[in-house]
Amino acid sequence: MRLLLLFCLLFNLGLNAQDSSDKYAAVSPVQTQLDGYNTGDIDLFLSAYADTVKIYSFPNELTMEGKATMRERYGSMFERMPDLHCRLINRTVMGNRVLDHESVIWEKGKPASEVVAIYLVEGGLITEVRFLRGTN
Repeated sequence: MRLLLLFCLLFNLGLNAQDSSDKYAAVSPVQTQLDGYNTGDIDLFLSAYADTVKIYSFPNELTMEGKATMRERYGSMFERMPDLHCRLINRTVMGNRVLDHESVIWEKGKPASEVVAIYLVEGGLITEVRFLRGTN
């Protein structure tokens, strides 16, 4: 059912081809933010995002807007949670969208959370993220 929802979302939002000749160019900023997330490097993490980025809970609940807000929230989270780690389970690239299936450890000894993140990349930066969270 979730895969059907993801397909419908991608179909409705439209899959634009990358301007670049590298059809996997959208992966670069997504991997950069993942590296920053896993090292707790807020500057590296945010370097992958547009200033006007929008973060949604799937499908359309706006939860965060703008890089400054992300700096506040994620910076605080990186400081409070030294065990924070995101393991990439699977990655799919479709034009300027990257879909990551992730397993997130918030605290050692606690169960991981399953997340699907849908990143929209424009002009080499992430302009939108939609998170589909598991039920655990």
